[in-house]
Amino acid sequence: MRRRRFKRGITGIEAAIVMIAFVIVAAALAFVTLNMGMFTTQRTREVIHRGLGEASSALEVDGSITALTDSDSEVYVVSIPIKLAPGREVVDLRNEKVTISLKLPDVFFEDIHKGVKHLDDLGLSDTNTSAIVSAIWATAPTAPEAYIVFIKDNVKDTVLEFGEKAIILIHLGSKTLDAYNEVKVEVRPPEGAPLTVARSMPAILPPETAVDLG
Repeated sequence: MRRRRFKRGITGIEAAIVMIAFVIVAAALAFVTLNMGMFTTQRTREVIHRGLGEASSALEVDGSITALTDSDSEVYVVSIPIKLAPGREVVDLRNEKVTISLKLPDVFFEDIHKGVKHLDDLGLSDTNTSAIVSAIWATAPTAPEAYIVFIKDNVKDTVLEFGEKAIILIHLGSKTLDAYNEVKVEVRPPEGAPLTVARSMPAILPPETAVDLG
């Protein structure tokens, strides 16, 4: 009788050990599965975030686009105010990093970006577009050129940060725009989608003035 009770006790201990082993293995597998699930979720979130970042532009238009007309009532300069898009940190605006293309009614220019300037570099303290144009181009260029000018910068560099503002000045050179002509500008930063701006010239273009293109 005692031997049977002893064997029964041994069997119970063995069953308990097997049960404990099953519980430990199950817990380990559950931990691995949970860890892999969290890792997959994190990677999915990163991919989605990266995809959204590539699909949206790092720059956006900050206000109205203006055009300058000459004495013949033809547009020879287009000014586009820009700022950093929400959720973006910084964008390097150097011409080695950013390309600016220009589409006119009869011709396309691949990259006209020539560099970055600051108001104090030009000896200016206000943001008058005509004065900035005169300070950059003493004489009109033969081909279209674009400069990015910081009009509000926290640190004097070529990086656009949150709270800073700049304008893209495009001199059309020997080209001009008449009434109803369309101009299209594409600004492609190092990361994210390009900023595309298209405007049509109004029906009436007063001579030697700044025209609001909206």
